[in-house]
Amino acid sequence: MAMKLPAKSILAALTLGLAASSALQAASLEEIRERGVLNAATSGNLPPVSYVNEKNELVGYDINVARYIEDKIGVKIEINRLDWKGILPGLQTGRFDAVFSNVNITPERKDTFTYSIPYSRAAVVVVRLAEAEDITSYKTLEGKRVGGISGGNDGEIPAREISEKFGAFEQFKGYAGYAEMLQDLMIGRVDALIMPDTAAGGFLKSRPGVAKIVGEPYMVRYVGVPMQKGSNALKAEIDAAIREMREEGLLDEWGLEHFGIENFSDQLVDEVP
Repeated sequence: MAMKLPAKSILAALTLGLAASSALQAASLEEIRERGVLNAATSGNLPPVSYVNEKNELVGYDINVARYIEDKIGVKIEINRLDWKGILPGLQTGRFDAVFSNVNITPERKDTFTYSIPYSRAAVVVVRLAEAEDITSYKTLEGKRVGGISGGNDGEIPAREISEKFGAFEQFKGYAGYAEMLQDLMIGRVDALIMPDTAAGGFLKSRPGVAKIVGEPYMVRYVGVPMQKGSNALKAEIDAAIREMREEGLLDEWGLEHFGIENFSDQLVDEVP
């Protein structure tokens, strides 16, 4: 038998629900400018897109993009570092206004967040030690020990798909960031890695001859700035800044500097895919 709630209880529940709903609404660009800071997040553990250098400074391709946007919109961007697993939940609950941490654009995420147009892209590739010649592509990883970023759309998720389609790995090992993952590859704890070519390019540039990318990419994913759903004015400003960076050749310059990839922006598109 259904229980009838008093009118006051119903009103109180509705009030609480509305309060919770409004608390999750995206801050407007005007509100962000009034507070004087745009709160953003990054992992700081994904070289060369986001990492801490020897001077304890946060640097990388994504950080260059964030600082350019900061200048264009005229609001200080405070970039908070935290583990990847907390970044998108923090954005969804309003702790952050935006994220600069190599976040792939996916259909599921587009349902939850407002995205900028792509400022980067990542081809998901296999990286193996130079001497591991029996690994020639993502189709030859059956029985191998494979690593990737835990939960990553350019790490664990495609790795699991590859294992199902082309033969089970001996083991999959997930990582929070690239530093430990690449170290494990070099000392032989894993046989190969599934990772974006952007991160692989930075590693190979710093350690020539140690490892190599083999085979064709498994897939190519676009990277944008995710914001809270409904951040339309902020998106318009960030999109304009990204177009300007692209037109001025800055994305190509940073792509070559950080990834060792020429004409990096050629594959980018002018809309959210």
